[in-house]
Amino acid sequence: MTDVDTGLDAAGSASATAEAPGTAPAQGSGSAPAPAQRSGPERGSASAQGVGVGAAAADRPVSVWRQRNFQALWSAHTVSQFGTQITFFVIPVLSLTTLSVSTGQLGLISAMESLPFLLIGLQAGALLDRWDRRRVMVVTDVGRAVALALLPIGYFLGLLTVPLLCLVGFVIGLFTVFFDIANQAFLPTVVAREQTPDGNSRLEFSRSTAELAGPSLGGLLLQAVAAPLILVANSLSYLLSALLLGLIRTPRPEAVQAPGRTRMRTQIAEGLRFVFRHRTLRSLALATGISNLVGLGGALAAVLTAFAIRDLKLSPGQLGLALTVGNCGALLGATVSGRLIRRAGLGRVLLVAKSMSGIAVLILATAAPARAVPTLIAATGIMACGITVYNIGQVSLRQAITPSGMQARMNASVRFAIWGTRPIGAVAGGYLGSVLGTRPTLWLIAGIGLLSCLPLILTEDVRRLRAFPVLPPE
Repeated sequence: MTDVDTGLDAAGSASATAEAPGTAPAQGSGSAPAPAQRSGPERGSASAQGVGVGAAAADRPVSVWRQRNFQALWSAHTVSQFGTQITFFVIPVLSLTTLSVSTGQLGLISAMESLPFLLIGLQAGALLDRWDRRRVMVVTDVGRAVALALLPIGYFLGLLTVPLLCLVGFVIGLFTVFFDIANQAFLPTVVAREQTPDGNSRLEFSRSTAELAGPSLGGLLLQAVAAPLILVANSLSYLLSALLLGLIRTPRPEAVQAPGRTRMRTQIAEGLRFVFRHRTLRSLALATGISNLVGLGGALAAVLTAFAIRDLKLSPGQLGLALTVGNCGALLGATVSGRLIRRAGLGRVLLVAKSMSGIAVLILATAAPARAVPTLIAATGIMACGITVYNIGQVSLRQAITPSGMQARMNASVRFAIWGTRPIGAVAGGYLGSVLGTRPTLWLIAGIGLLSCLPLILTEDVRRLRAFPVLPPE
């Protein structure tokens, strides 16, 4: 029940990409787009291939898997995402086992990790429309590596406390704000615009797999390796990501605005107006924001680990094993997403995928110690599949209907709306878990998660979408 975004299957999305040219766009953009010109990096030509197959074949773009810039971006993204998600699993377990924190304190720690999206997300989008996005991603990866290294140092020096966990979580979250917004705005620079759904499907597969398999892997690692040593390895993963990003050479200049021409406040307002006056973007932001309020980064993050370990009596290793098996749903979702969109239509797929997280939490709330592992596997599998399919669709749709010069501000405005709810949800989830208990809190989370579909249901532009729209050439 989370976006990211984040922000990410490869086989299914190419077919969805192929349908994009010539399809009807979302009506909220206010203009009827013309077919996009095929322009971009690493395209084949008839002469280069040694075959006379005509202009259509000559203009066919090279698969993103064969583009070295995308390979570097995908590798860096995957390493970074797994490091982040393992860290966000290990920290709560470390807090429970070493510091014996309450559910409310767990909610506070989780809230600090996403609070920067609420505080600085809009400003980050305006700045990233001016700055070199690749360089920003490199710097923020290094910053996250340094911040995370403070935790094992504090542990070995006997200085590990809840305030230190909150501080490190906030700093990592601050760097993640800039990294994630830059990452989504950077993809259309690395691949051709009509290939962004294909690229997003691969990035989304990595992100969703990391978000849902990261805790699994973290639980298994905790059975063999001390938590502080896992955090050291995760710190090194950020450095590896920075190194891989440094290998990227963008094939064409980014649409970066010259600094000083427009006041930041004006740019922020432009981004917000663009998103919330656009019916399609507005409905996606509202639906995902409500979902994230109670999802894996929000209320569910505050109660899931405590529910599994304290109520279901699972060890970290059992929890990790159950999540690992259930996370196969992410692979299934990534594999079938393109075919589902082609056959059922983008709008219908988004609606069904969005509802799957709420259904998964309903199943989770019925878990008992005797059947904890199979129930957790089923719930995780449904959630993983739904999140992956939904994020592939909604991220690609956002990019498809947004001009390149507005990409970073659009992503920042959407992230502000959809990630800004996460710290509120985490604090609320921790409080409700302490007052009501974790199981009643899960029932409440499931109900709100199902209601998150309403903005999509009530938006005709989304319901009737058959494929990804195409903007006119800029």
